[in-house]
Amino acid sequence: MLLLLGFISVICSMFFYCQALRSGLGLKRWACAGLVFGPFIWPMFCMKKRMKVNKLFGFNALILRA
Repeated sequence: MLLLLGFISVICSMFFYCQALRSGLGLKRWACAGLVFGPFIWPMFCMKKRMKVNKLFGFNALILRA
């Protein structure tokens, strides 16, 4: 059971590292958060990414993602 939790933490750490790289957020910060908190950090990551987009483009901007 402990091995499974360690494996999930490492996978989440790699996942959040790649997502932070793609989103332009702090790499080490999100990798460490994924290692410590696992998948429970996902809502916070989405909120931070949305805040960054709103800061760059404003709240009234229309952003089309293909």
